[in-house]
Amino acid sequence: MKNTTYYILFLFVTVFSYAQDKQLLQTGVIIDSMKIATTPSESYAIYFPKKYDAKTPTALVFIFDPDARGKIAIEPFILAAETYNYILVCSNTLRNGSTQVNIAVANRLFDNVLQTYPIDTSQLYISGFSGGARLASFYGISSGAFQGVIACGASFNGMDKLIPPSNNFSYVGMVGDSDMNYQEMIANKDWLDKAKIVNTLFVAHEEHVWPKQNEMLRAFDWLEIQAYRKNIRPKNDTIIKRIYDKNVRIADSLKANKEMVSSVNAYEKGITLFNTNEDNFIRTKIAEIKKSREYKEELAKMEAIQIQENELLDKLSLRFDQDLKSAKSNSSFKFWKSEIKDLNTMKLDDKNPLAQNMAKRVLFWFQVLVYETGQENKRNQQNNKADYCNELYKIITEAN
Repeated sequence: MKNTTYYILFLFVTVFSYAQDKQLLQTGVIIDSMKIATTPSESYAIYFPKKYDAKTPTALVFIFDPDARGKIAIEPFILAAETYNYILVCSNTLRNGSTQVNIAVANRLFDNVLQTYPIDTSQLYISGFSGGARLASFYGISSGAFQGVIACGASFNGMDKLIPPSNNFSYVGMVGDSDMNYQEMIANKDWLDKAKIVNTLFVAHEEHVWPKQNEMLRAFDWLEIQAYRKNIRPKNDTIIKRIYDKNVRIADSLKANKEMVSSVNAYEKGITLFNTNEDNFIRTKIAEIKKSREYKEELAKMEAIQIQENELLDKLSLRFDQDLKSAKSNSSFKFWKSEIKDLNTMKLDDKNPLAQNMAKRVLFWFQVLVYETGQENKRNQQNNKADYCNELYKIITEAN
């Protein structure tokens, strides 16, 4: 890990000479399958915003998708790229798998892109979804090369939190409230706060998916404010006002819809620290909501759901480990059928959205756990355990 970090640091302090292809670069479209010069079997997709000027070093976002879908993974970022003039790059090679292999692939991608195009290395950002978010978070915390991390649907690998944090980057977490990693992202924000890393968390009514373009733009709105605070970009009062107005409008709507905790979070994102009167207005609104009975009741329900979810995950995980020890392929799966039925009933309960989302998270988590455990046992030729997982996986997917 130390060698990796040293390589990254060396990479980004080097002065690059860029040699673009003689062909005219297309702007406003995703260009797929650009080859890595040193490793032609590896490629990436790239997007140049319509305002791109090849003579001017430009901000850039590296993107990691867990299934190496460069073109698909770039699409959520296009609105933000056009708004703030970012180049977007996503690997078509890097996917969920060996961390060491992925670090090598990512380093070759960094090297190739930064030597090929005129990039402003003071405005480098990195993002990823699911397993890609974990790799992006690793680079953010270990390298000191990136101004911001946008982690979607997952946070750090556990060991990454043992690395002394590089505190000069800003961290955006993005997750759906029915994403299996929702509670992980909530806990991750607490850790970031304690590590004194500037961060925020956006929660959408989504499952385990890349955020939509308008949600990603809100993430980059927040990062734009951090760039002003760091003097990375010149402060733009028009943009500040737009970000303020947007967050107040969203917060007002959430409040009217009785989503009090989400309303507070949206108001907080409207505090730019550049307009004392407007910021104080928002702080007053937040204080009023936090005193309300509705806010306190919603917060209590969320805390109760978190406890219930953790207990349920522990229960299912323990039983699954026990069943794998015997791994009888002719099992009736009576216990699991009953648990899955109860969760599906809860998942359809529109009158209790917090429990409904919890059930979706637990079902998806368990489906992934069973599938990945089955694949691991198949690779290790533990055929009885692999067969057991396959049968249980069919029960889960058929029930959903």
